[in-house]
Amino acid sequence: MGNKDWSTANERVVTVGRAGADVVGEDNRAIQIAIDSVAHRGGGVVRVLPGEYTCYDSVRLRPNVTLLGQRDAVILRYAPLVWSPLAVDADKGQMEITPEDASNFRAGMGVSLHDSTGWLHTGQPLTITAVRDGVLHVDSYIVADRLAERRGRVVTWFPLLLGVEAHGATVDGFTVDGRVTDPEGRTSGIRTAIVYILKSRNVTVRNVAARNGVGDGICYSTASTDGLIEHCEASGNGMFGIHPGSHSTRIRVRNCDIHDNGFDGLYICWGISHSEFTDNRIWRNGWKGYRSGISIGHKDTDNLFARNHIYDNAKYGICFRQKTAANAPHRVTVRDNVIENNGSRAEEMAAIKARIEPWESIGSGIHAIGPMAGLVVESNVIRDTRTGEDRLQRHAVVLGKGVTGARIGGNSISGHPQQAIVDESGGENDITD
Repeated sequence: MGNKDWSTANERVVTVGRAGADVVGEDNRAIQIAIDSVAHRGGGVVRVLPGEYTCYDSVRLRPNVTLLGQRDAVILRYAPLVWSPLAVDADKGQMEITPEDASNFRAGMGVSLHDSTGWLHTGQPLTITAVRDGVLHVDSYIVADRLAERRGRVVTWFPLLLGVEAHGATVDGFTVDGRVTDPEGRTSGIRTAIVYILKSRNVTVRNVAARNGVGDGICYSTASTDGLIEHCEASGNGMFGIHPGSHSTRIRVRNCDIHDNGFDGLYICWGISHSEFTDNRIWRNGWKGYRSGISIGHKDTDNLFARNHIYDNAKYGICFRQKTAANAPHRVTVRDNVIENNGSRAEEMAAIKARIEPWESIGSGIHAIGPMAGLVVESNVIRDTRTGEDRLQRHAVVLGKGVTGARIGGNSISGHPQQAIVDESGGENDITD
């Protein structure tokens, strides 16, 4: 680093770049040096200059550090994939991994483990600290067994941007490209995100394009609170586009473009409450798993969806998942959205439909089922603008068995080839449309 004067808080700015910067480099290590230096002084700004940066491990966010780039000009990419079958079981409590071939692994790489029981450490990867005599020494403990006899393997996979207890951090202006060359499918089944925030308060992700991830694009998880995702794009990811989960509260997702993801565009997972999802474009999601624009369910209460444009998704515009009364998504408001042209042709998704829940119907603007209470659907435009057999959003709103206390009114509904509002709930609902 250069001779920077750290005498005042206003001067806590460090630049990173391929040349002409305080920290010169072209990979995650240069960015991390700057972040850790600023964090050590209580916070500040790291400005990453235009260029492509290769990541051998996660860029780890730190409390009160702002990471600034230029969205289309600063690109984070994975280094080429390195993997090997396990030669020896990787056991819980160990800090070493023995692959069959350690020759391509290096200190500083982030790694995850897999066997036939699933993935391990994908959200919080292990970092190799040394490679000695064919053994990878890592920086933390393995948290569960992964066995060689169960086709165990070690793989260089990790979130490109990772925040763990990174309270008050901000990321602004990056393209995070999760594409990897993986013809053998060694990363298949990964569920975590290429931008992953967990156990963190007041983290902002702004002007970030999260693309082409094996799993999710952007995820806030594990009781993260007061998070903000705005002016972001989540596209081309194998699972969900944006995924608030694991009892995170007061999350705001606004002015985002969420499209072409394999499962739900916006997946509201477990225990998301008092959150707002506003002014987003959510389109052409669900191509891989026959899913919806928005999915909401387990203990997801007191949430607002407003002024979103939700269209061309494979199954529904908005899906309320079936839960028990204790775990249902109560008191959700859907207001001032445009929900149009969702649904698929029967022949397009035949193989996937054979595996879905029997209660799931085909092609609705909004589909809700189960003993949920207090749903408000008002002042929306819900329509199918296509013609003839291309009108695949068959209903505007379907209330399935158990829904009660719903208020449906003041919506502009048009173009559906079948009954616009279907109430099969058996409950008391106020429907004025």
